[in-house]
This record gives sequence, C-alpha cells and structure tokens, in this order.
Amino acid sequence: MSFVLYGMRIALLGFAALALPVLAQSPAGPSLTVFGVPLGATAVDIERMAVQCGITGPTLDGDCRTGRICSYRVNIENLPGTEFVSTMWGNRRQADRMESFSFAFTAPPNAPRIWSAGSDQTFGDRYTPSPVAPLLNDVLAELRQRFGEPARMFAAGGGEISRNLPVGQIYWVWDAQGRPVPWTKTSRQTCYLAISQAMVETGNTVRASWNAAPVNPRPFLLARQGNCARVARAEIGHARGLVFSLSVRMADFQAGHDAQFRTNQLLSEKRSEADSARSTRNRPDF
Repeated sequence: MSFVLYGMRIALLGFAALALPVLAQSPAGPSLTVFGVPLGATAVDIERMAVQCGITGPTLDGDCRTGRICSYRVNIENLPGTEFVSTMWGNRRQADRMESFSFAFTAPPNAPRIWSAGSDQTFGDRYTPSPVAPLLNDVLAELRQRFGEPARMFAAGGGEISRNLPVGQIYWVWDAQGRPVPWTKTSRQTCYLAISQAMVETGNTVRASWNAAPVNPRPFLLARQGNCARVARAEIGHARGLVFSLSVRMADFQAGHDAQFRTNQLLSEKRSEADSARSTRNRPDF
C-alpha cells in the first residue's frame, strides 16, 4: 500500500503516491499536513496514520528496527520533569520508491504537539527515474494549486525551475494571520535562515532526531523578525521533466516560539532547584 495523499485529485497527476502536504485555510492561518497528520497534532495521530497507511516498521539499517515508527525521547540537561518524546519518524523502501517522514514536538511544560514536520520521497534516481516518477510540470501545478504563488521559487544556480536545471526549491511564508509574506531582503535574512536551522530531517540519518524547539532559540527569533509565523518548503530533484525526488518541510514558528519561551522558564526553575540541591549536598571541603 502506498502513502495516499489526502484530498488529492489522482486523475490530474496520473500517479497515486506523491506526498505533498495539504494546506487548509482557517481563521487562525494555514494548516499544514504531512501524510494526513497536521502541525499541532499529537503522537496518537501519527500512530493512527501509520496504521491507516500500513506501515509495519522501518526497513533501513539503523538504530530503530521495531515498531511502526521510531521515536527519540529526551531528558533536557537530565533535569527532572523535562523528559518528552522529541521526534517521531519512519521510512520504508518499496520496489518503485522510498518514503520517509519525521515530526518534531514541543517540549515541557507544553502539551506535546507537532510544530515541525517533513516528508521525503524518491522515485529511482536522476539517471533512472522509476515508472511512478511524476512529471515536473504536474508537481509544480499541484503545489501552486495547494499553496498559491510561492514567496520564492528558484533552481540550482539561481534560475527559474525548468526541465534543464536539476534541482529546484520553492518557499511559502505566512504571517500570524495566515496572509502570504513576500520574499524580501528582510525575509531572506531571517525566514530563510530560520528554515535552514530548524527543519526536521527524515529517515535514519544522524539528524533524524533533531528538534530545535527545546534547545535553540535562534530560528524562532529570526522567524519573528521576518514575520514568518508558518512556512513550507519543497525541494524537487528532476531530470528530463521527471521528478525523481521530492522533499517537503514545514514549520509553525509561532507555536514553536511560544512553546520554547515556556520551556525556557521551566528550565530556569529546574536549574535553580538542581543548583540548590547540589549546594546543600556538595559542600566544598578545602
């Protein structure tokens, strides 16, 4: 069973497994989804997706071999009351494609909610795209239909995405009210850097467990400066008009920023408690 794109017009694209995220407009702004699991969802929603999609467990070599999906549990600075599932991810290889996904959660004392997510798909490679590789023009058309006009769209070397340039990146940026944010010098120096510093990595890579939410405030400060509350990025590898790889990343920087503020407050309290206990227990002797 392939991953099914929820709400996708299969007849338009002519293939059944392109895992583009779904954008649903709401008064609170865009709702971004990977494999039917939206930002703001919980681990239960990921488990439900795994059951619905028939995921039986990772098929690649790596540390996580059992269960439908992998998870990475963190205890921040080994402080009591800070343990949480930081990330959940999974992958599988099929005869005509490879598929991976990853979700990052907010840290205590926040409720564990997804603030960042991503998916990767490969259809063969640049030299031998698989029979299910979609057409570049169809992918670009579907992305525009779902998200509207991109804030930024460019190919390798800085040109427009076309059949002749092998890699393309597309960015969408929204403010806290869900309005598109244009790509300016300011957004390039803030939102672009925030995206590169905070996005999840999928699969069994050394960064599959990466989650900026509990440890790194810089991406959220940059996003706030650039007024990019939510972002999405698609990276497309293609050859001769056929897409052999599709990477999608998305983040709710506003939710991540607010959650990290509360996490930092908790960590400050926990550090003070730990220092007090250490001072009482470990008296200097010299």
